[in-house]
Amino acid sequence: RSIRYAIIGGIATIQHTRVRTTNDIDALLAVAQIGMPGLFEAFEAGGFEIDLPRNIREFRDEGLTTIRFGDVLVDLMRPILPVYAHVLDSAVKTQILGRTVAISSAEGLIVMKLIAFRPQDEADIKDLLAAYRGNLDLDRIRAEFATVAPSEDARWGKLEAWIRDLSGS
Repeated sequence: RSIRYAIIGGIATIQHTRVRTTNDIDALLAVAQIGMPGLFEAFEAGGFEIDLPRNIREFRDEGLTTIRFGDVLVDLMRPILPVYAHVLDSAVKTQILGRTVAISSAEGLIVMKLIAFRPQDEADIKDLLAAYRGNLDLDRIRAEFATVAPSEDARWGKLEAWIRDLSGS
């Protein structure tokens, strides 16, 4: 199967910055509605615990569903916003446990974490800015985030302060 995807969240952050704990695996997937049953059936054949009607309904209607592989939770997210599709477009290849996988670029990850903006996301953004000091496309980050956050949003002030303090820009 050829499905556009990118690993996002904690696993992607680990690949870009430092080892940290995470409770799950997060993946952004672009799959047509007609392909959803086959996708979840393939996951089930691979050993994942699937509730086919629930997973399809959540993925289709809410853009997010969770499946399980043993004790590991896997959150699957659809690119329902154009900014998420751009994260898929700019995914980079890396090696994880001997396999080539697509992960979000650092810029895409920062934008996604700005949107979610939980305490761990804030810490991850700071780590990404510090790890890529001077080597990020800050204009792209700002342009993508501007599509979802108005200029008066408080996250802008934090982002600009972190860029000034951590990225050397």
